[in-house]
Amino acid sequence: MNSIEELEKLLKTEVLVQVNEEIKTIEKLIKKQKNNEDLKIELNYMLDVKKYYDEVITHIEGKILKEEDAVKILQDLEDMTDDEDDI
Repeated sequence: MNSIEELEKLLKTEVLVQVNEEIKTIEKLIKKQKNNEDLKIELNYMLDVKKYYDEVITHIEGKILKEEDAVKILQDLEDMTDDEDDI
C-alpha cells in the first residue's frame, strides 16, 4: 500500500470518524452552554479540521494529491498521535 492509499484509509476509518464525533460532542455541549465562547472556538477549529481532511480526500479521489504530500500529512498525523500519547 502506498502512502496515498494509507492516508485515504486512515482518514476515512479513523481520523474523520474521530473528528465527526468530536464535532457532535461540542455541538451538544454548546446547546447546554450557549454562551461558552471557548466551545464555539473549539467547534470552529474542528470544522476547519474536517474541511481540510475532506479536501485531502477529494484530492486523493481526484488523483491530484502527490505522494510527497501524502507522506507529509501522514507524518503530521503521527506527530499529533504522539503528542496525544504524551498527555
